[in-house]
Amino acid sequence: MKTLIPASAIELEGPWTHRHVSAGGTAFHVADMGESMDHALVLLHGFPEHWWSWREALPMLAEQTPRVFALDIRGFGTSDLTHGDYDLRQMANDVIGVVRALGVASFSVAGTGIGGTIAWMIGALAPLELRSVCVLSAPHPLGVQPVIGRAPWAGGRVLQGRLALPTGRERALRSGSLVTTVYRAWASPGNVDGLVSQSGPYRAALQRPFAANTALRGLSAARKISREERRLLAEPLSVPVLSLVGRDDGAWSPLDHAADAQFVDAPLTQIVIREAGHFLPEEAPQAVAQALSEHVAAHTI
Repeated sequence: MKTLIPASAIELEGPWTHRHVSAGGTAFHVADMGESMDHALVLLHGFPEHWWSWREALPMLAEQTPRVFALDIRGFGTSDLTHGDYDLRQMANDVIGVVRALGVASFSVAGTGIGGTIAWMIGALAPLELRSVCVLSAPHPLGVQPVIGRAPWAGGRVLQGRLALPTGRERALRSGSLVTTVYRAWASPGNVDGLVSQSGPYRAALQRPFAANTALRGLSAARKISREERRLLAEPLSVPVLSLVGRDDGAWSPLDHAADAQFVDAPLTQIVIREAGHFLPEEAPQAVAQALSEHVAAHTI
């Protein structure tokens, strides 16, 4: 008999307000701080996490930003678990749809990991409301396509073990063992134990029926770039971009970000954070909050 996971095990209490927002017929969960309707900073998580990855940075950002909210992307957390196929463009349009459903006039987006890939696509779609893009541990998708090749389950450096192999992926993710595997492979070594100890809400979310399957499909959707998406992404972004890179990132090396500049026709700032790996909002929340706050403030009109 399957154990039902209550939403309270995933939507943990804090200084934020949990909301469910409908956009394009899909319900999305956000952890929202602030009431401004003029501008919001939208935070996107990576794999295999959800909004909880921003728990430490979110209140710090709220002190400097009129409104900020962390969103569970399609198929993660307590957002709807989509059973059909979807792609990177759909995931980007989801975020734009949530912003519009909330009635916010303009926004900046910050995404880590696959959330950063979605942020690049949002920049490529160039909605009028967008003011700036911040990517964390996320080189431009076209700049690393030769590296990914035919292994969309791996990062820039092929992850040894279950993430790189089709067999047992879903079962290992549902059991939580794959969460630990990913942390050990992608995080800075000194931060692994802390990440594992705080991963309960991710494990709870992945135990829900079909959740592990949809999370893996979300990862695949963010990595498999269609011809049309490639055309869109090839156009340089026209808004300022901030790129935060963990020096110890086990998924992408600093060299994997070398091509980013050719995809940005606006100010591009890259900051390397020491003693941090792939999961920057959790491994270096203060440095992340400071960099994002300064970037958003400088480019909000």
